[in-house]
Amino acid sequence: MQHIVVVGAGYAGVAAANHLSAEAPTPVRVTVVNPRDEFVERIRLHQLVAGTGSAVRPLRPLLRPGVDLRLDTVTRIGADGVALAGGGDLAADRIVYAVGSGTGPAMPGALPVRHLDGAVALRHRVDGAAAGTPLTVVGGGLTGIEAASELAEAHPHLRVRLVAGTLAAGLSRAAQDAVRRGLEALGVEVREGEHVDAPRDGITVDATSFTVPDLARDSGLAVDDAGRLRVDGALRGVDVPTVVAAGDAASTPLRMSCQTAIPLGIAAAGTVLAELRGEQPRPVSVGLTMTCVSLGRRRGVVQPTDRLDVPRGPVLRGRAAALVKEQVCRATVRFVRHPARAVTRAGDGPLLPATVPA
Repeated sequence: MQHIVVVGAGYAGVAAANHLSAEAPTPVRVTVVNPRDEFVERIRLHQLVAGTGSAVRPLRPLLRPGVDLRLDTVTRIGADGVALAGGGDLAADRIVYAVGSGTGPAMPGALPVRHLDGAVALRHRVDGAAAGTPLTVVGGGLTGIEAASELAEAHPHLRVRLVAGTLAAGLSRAAQDAVRRGLEALGVEVREGEHVDAPRDGITVDATSFTVPDLARDSGLAVDDAGRLRVDGALRGVDVPTVVAAGDAASTPLRMSCQTAIPLGIAAAGTVLAELRGEQPRPVSVGLTMTCVSLGRRRGVVQPTDRLDVPRGPVLRGRAAALVKEQVCRATVRFVRHPARAVTRAGDGPLLPATVPA
């Protein structure tokens, strides 16, 4: 019986594990290795911080009954297995590398909002903050925008400001304007064109760019400049084809998001399934459809995009956009549990070339 190890239980990892378990042409053993027994809805971490919702749910119920869960941390990946922090090795015929992404080293004295531990610590600081406390969110991407707006709406006694080089850089001018107006309506002081390299007075929140873990690099595998596993057109490692990457940890032209993680998880599983059937895996062809931004619980902005995330079409604003964003958040959990139901957007051609030079 083939043994497939999935490293990581985020959006990509859970979707890949469930798709493998459900669709394997012959009996297989699927093991998910993850350091915690919780599934973190990272797209809801700003709600956890503000106290308007939860971002954590039990992991086991999201995995199909045939999927094993191993609570441990992978310290090294090889062609035929992984090494575990808890001791020993776990042999595997194929490995799905789905470690996701997180924040890099946080600014000293600032609290990161991109991962669960940082979000929980920030929640405690916010809950204990006195009226008038300044709260500075650093980062003008979607994470910073959503954190600043959620905190301002839920905690109007705080003085929330958002500091960014550029606000919502990937959106159209109309969408950027809508985001700016939404923030200002919530009382957020928006400071564009500024750089912050030290904490401000009060509470400072680090919402700067994503980084990926160093696991692939430390394991001696070929990675790109960002540390993501370099892959061929079917998401197989260019120097270790038994390792298939999914989600943020795969070197693809798509931005890091759950919108790409889930279809890439399904695609990575599809590559393994094709090989189990003795077939040549199809080149991966997925794409983006929109960018959704929540501005608190009652406002939002939805920007349609083309496959490679270039803005197009009219922008949806206000309450309707907030409802769309909420439905998207709910759908992600359904799709990782039942990947065959996921609506993935195929592109006009392969996402990646057939091979990527090492």
